[in-house]
Amino acid sequence: MSLQATLDAIVAPPARLQADPKSVVTLDIERLPGVARVKHRGLTIEGDFWDLSGWKHTIGYRIAPADVLEWPRTVCVAWRFYGDKRAGFASEWADGPAGMLQAVWDVYDQADVVYGHNVDRFDTRHLNTGWRDLGLPAPAPFKIVDTLTEARRTFGDESMQLAALTTRLGIATKTDKYSVDVARAACAGNAAAQRKLRAYNVGDVVASEAFVDRLRGWIPTHPHNLQGINTGVPTCNQCWGDNLSPNGERLAAVMAYPLFRCDDCGANVQGRLGRRVASSSGVR
Repeated sequence: MSLQATLDAIVAPPARLQADPKSVVTLDIERLPGVARVKHRGLTIEGDFWDLSGWKHTIGYRIAPADVLEWPRTVCVAWRFYGDKRAGFASEWADGPAGMLQAVWDVYDQADVVYGHNVDRFDTRHLNTGWRDLGLPAPAPFKIVDTLTEARRTFGDESMQLAALTTRLGIATKTDKYSVDVARAACAGNAAAQRKLRAYNVGDVVASEAFVDRLRGWIPTHPHNLQGINTGVPTCNQCWGDNLSPNGERLAAVMAYPLFRCDDCGANVQGRLGRRVASSSGVR
């Protein structure tokens, strides 16, 4: 593959998933902080917190669970299956806490791959807690592509916030900011606040999906298509296409594997049948 062809593949418009992406979903949750009341040096301090260490810089220690009046909670969730135009949405005010959690459980249960920014350590873990408390079992197994993890692992951007990354890449993204007051008003029944929080939530999903498409080619651990058939013909694990060009070999410790460049998303793809290039190895 020529250098110009390689460059053209890399700078081409973002590559979309191919080969039946209907089991891929992009997801984002919005949460409300908890409320705690702590007696400290003769004073009573009450306010919002996101985690029990949130006031440590003020009072010098973690908030005790006994001092929690309300725990932080998920109040709404938005999602969109890859290729769909419309986003799904469930909320505490429209569906009730249990109905909201059941709706998003159903999404996870049918998904093979879940996209999102910090969706691994944040969204999914908080949803797991909600499902556990509701008595639901774990959803069917799925793979996660977390764009925050991928960005931190590969790039040197000064800010890893989704809005900062998408703005830097020229991706249309949310223009609003999360507001605790708006979220609290939405949960209290304010229709205008509910519309605003829903738009913010859905906007994160749209931006996250577009960001994944811009990262495609840079996510070597992206899972293959579950519907794929092992015919011996190499396919791209990142965009699921089969438009690959030979690009030499990739050297492992003592093996060399066929290397391909995906002409759609620019990804490096390694063939599985290698050849041994050494009869010895180093010693640690």
